[in-house]
Amino acid sequence: MTRLQSYDNAAHVLSELIGYHEHLAEIYDDLASESENEMSKMLLDFLATREEKLTETLEKYEDGAPDRILKTWIQIPYPEDMDAFLTKFEKQLSNDMDPLQVYELASKADSFVEGLLSHLRDRCEVQHVKELFADLLKGEKDENIALSKAYNSLREM
Repeated sequence: MTRLQSYDNAAHVLSELIGYHEHLAEIYDDLASESENEMSKMLLDFLATREEKLTETLEKYEDGAPDRILKTWIQIPYPEDMDAFLTKFEKQLSNDMDPLQVYELASKADSFVEGLLSHLRDRCEVQHVKELFADLLKGEKDENIALSKAYNSLREM
């Protein structure tokens, strides 16, 4: 019988989220350099920068969080594997995407993280760790709103 993969503690979750955002930044940056559509390129550049900032924010969050929170044992099963999601995500990309297609895919990437953090918040029984997941979820939702604003500004150009 194989062991069900799970998040062991909040530090593990943060580490996985940092890796996810780093990978997305690379994906967006690579696609921007190959994009045939100038408006898509602008949106992809914005997304790459946003993901880099999210990575930095999570790293600072991790550095400043108390060990008692980061090391609290939670052992919550993965609802979906991040690497599997990113593999599927990358297969949907092409250098001739229009801005709407880029926006829709970026929204899927954002929704994936929101779903993960909602899952963790709802399944966690330790209040201070639950609050950490709620805080991270709020930050992700704020970034999703920023993406919508950036896309709408681009459409108005």
